[in-house]
Amino acid sequence: MATIDADAHVNETLDTWSYLRDFETEFRPQLYRRVTGGTGSPSRSAFEEGWFIDGRLHARNVNVGADIPEDSRDLTAVVRRLAHMDEIGVDVQILYPSLFLRPVTLEHDLEFAILRSYNRWLASIWEQTGNRLRWVAMPPLLSLVDPPKVRAELEFCKAHGACAIFMRGMECERLITHRYFFPLYEMAQELDLALTFHAGINSFAVWDKIPLNGGNLHLFKFPVMGAFCALLETEVPRRFPKLRWGFIEASAQWVPYVLGEVRLRLERRGQRLSSTALEDANFYITTQRTDDLPWLLDQIGVDSLLLGTDYGHRDTASELGAFTRMLADPSIAPATRAKILETNPAALYGIAS
Repeated sequence: MATIDADAHVNETLDTWSYLRDFETEFRPQLYRRVTGGTGSPSRSAFEEGWFIDGRLHARNVNVGADIPEDSRDLTAVVRRLAHMDEIGVDVQILYPSLFLRPVTLEHDLEFAILRSYNRWLASIWEQTGNRLRWVAMPPLLSLVDPPKVRAELEFCKAHGACAIFMRGMECERLITHRYFFPLYEMAQELDLALTFHAGINSFAVWDKIPLNGGNLHLFKFPVMGAFCALLETEVPRRFPKLRWGFIEASAQWVPYVLGEVRLRLERRGQRLSSTALEDANFYITTQRTDDLPWLLDQIGVDSLLLGTDYGHRDTASELGAFTRMLADPSIAPATRAKILETNPAALYGIAS
C-alpha cells in the first residue's frame, strides 16, 4: 500500500521569491528579523521573524514543528525530507503553504507576482523528488477578471506536479459560493485539479477584527466548515459534477453535525439532502487523532476520509506519527486503513496508484 499524506507543509524561504521576473522585483517579500534580547550571536529563538509584504508584517516560524529538521521543513534539503518521510511511513506528501493561510494583499499585480514565484519554486522542488512531493497550486484569485491569465498559470502548475488548487473558506472578501469563483471551478474541473479548502482565511475584514489569541477557530477552522456547509446548501457542486473538493486540517468530527444543518436548511426550502451527499458532491475530509474514528465511520462511512500529518507545523492538527499510529492500530480494519491512507487521497488528488 502506498501511503499519501493529504496535508503537509513547506515553510517559505527567500528562495521562494527567486522566480520573480525583473519587472516584479519591487514586489519581493522582505524577511524581517529583530533581535529581542541578549548580546553577541543570539540563538534562533531570540529572533522575531516575519515577511514584510505590501506594508504589512506577517509572522514567520511561529508555528513550526521543532521535532523536524529545519532544512526538511523549508525543503532546502529535499533528500532529507524524503528520508524523513520514509521514517514516518509516508510515500507521498501533498504540500501546502505556510504564509498563505492568511490574507497577504489586495493588489492584483503583487498577488500574481508572488504566487507565480511560489508556484515555480514548488515546481522546482517537485522535479527533484521522483513525484513523491506533490503540491497545491496557489491561484491568483484577484486576476479572475482575466480568466485566460489564471488558466495559463494553472496549466503550468498542472504540468509541473500540482495536483490541487489551494483555497480558504473565504477569498477576496467573498464567500466561496460567489459567482466570481465559478470560472475557477470550471478551470479546475477541466484541468482535473482538485479544489481544496485548507484551514485559514483570506479576508482582511475578518482577520483584522479577530485576535489570534482566542480567535484561532474563527480564523482557521470555522472557514473550512463554513465552506463545506455553503457549498452543499447552495448546491454549487451540482454545477461542476466532475470537480473534487477537499476540506483540509479542520478534523472531521463536525461533518455529521454540518450535514444535519444542511439537511434542515434544504428541507425548509422543500428540498432534500441525499443520503450519499458526500459521495455525490465528491467531498473529502481529513480526519485527525482527536476524532472518534469508530463513531465517525458509523456516521459517514470511510469513502470520504483522508489523513494528514500537518508536517512542518505544530498545532492542534499536527501528528508526525499519524501514519505509523494508524498502520499499527489493530482496531482499524486493513480495508479501512487502505481507504484512508491511499485510496481516498489518491482519488481526491488524482494520483495514479
